[in-house]
Amino acid sequence: MQKRDAFRKFAAYLKGPNGKKIWIAATGVFLAAVCLCLTGVIVHRRNAAEIPVAESVTPGTTVTEVTTLPTETQSETTTKKPAPKPVGTTKPVERDEPALPQKVTQNTSKNHPIRCLNVPFIDQRKKYPTGCESVAAVMALQYYGMPISVETFIDRYLPKGRAPFMDSTGTRFGDDPRKVFLGNPYSDKGWGCYAPVIVNAVNRYIDKYKYSVKAVYGVSLDALCKQYIDKGVPVLIWATQNMARVKKPTPAHTWTIIGTNETFTWISPMHCLLLVGYDATGYYFNDSLQGKNYRYSKSSVQTAYKAIGMQAVIISDTPALTTTKPAPTTTEPETVTETETVSETETETGTSAAETVTASAVAENV
Repeated sequence: MQKRDAFRKFAAYLKGPNGKKIWIAATGVFLAAVCLCLTGVIVHRRNAAEIPVAESVTPGTTVTEVTTLPTETQSETTTKKPAPKPVGTTKPVERDEPALPQKVTQNTSKNHPIRCLNVPFIDQRKKYPTGCESVAAVMALQYYGMPISVETFIDRYLPKGRAPFMDSTGTRFGDDPRKVFLGNPYSDKGWGCYAPVIVNAVNRYIDKYKYSVKAVYGVSLDALCKQYIDKGVPVLIWATQNMARVKKPTPAHTWTIIGTNETFTWISPMHCLLLVGYDATGYYFNDSLQGKNYRYSKSSVQTAYKAIGMQAVIISDTPALTTTKPAPTTTEPETVTETETVSETETETGTSAAETVTASAVAENV
């Protein structure tokens, strides 16, 4: 009876004004409990989905890992970055070294060359202050009896391009010295060129049924003497003025090659000479800045030659073409004149090796 009376009193209490508060509180607790239960179920299912299910493997069977590829397809070809272009007005980049170094008189009375070729000498100082490559090539051509002047070689056959310059934003641009001569060889503001440019120029002039020209890379000076000087063939080599040590590149010596994203760093003070002889401790050159049969020590030449990428050009009287020369016609003279040009494929001889002398490869030797 007491329990029944207590229940009646509690039921009457719930029907009173305080009973509503109790119902609201109880409902809130119930809903909170339901939410917690649902959250627990969802988390449990998600964790279960992430746990890999072990597959049964038959003993002796090789298991191969398979990498799942992304569902999004990616383009196999990357978009080529457009080449930068000069902005606004431009001005030439000045060289930070003189085009003509001091002339040095040497005493060679104590030295006796083992072999020294008698090659015609041409001084570049008065007319061609930055044209050492063309002067060296013409000395070699005249050695074989070809009647060509330096002016004719430069004006008709030497590929020429733009010297380095700076645009209005301070960015430096220029042509590729492995493809063209930078600037004007008649000016002290010119820069120079590398071996492939001379190969192309000589190829445009010579009679390939009588002569040949090629660029060689990475061949030691002693090997050049043995393979060519001993056989009466002079060799153009790229080194430095007076065999001086190369200078640390400055910002003016690095530029973007026009029409590309490639940068090029010029090595200074670059110079091209004609190797004509040697002795036990030195090499002899027709150095267009110093004189005929000018001697430098082997160690100094080797250092300078390596710094510019060990590049050389060989002009020889070995025919490039061994087939029978076509008979001349009324429109084709029998002898090759200085105005004669060759086909596009022939003028490209030597350019395939141009990329081997990159700025990065040369910089490793600095």
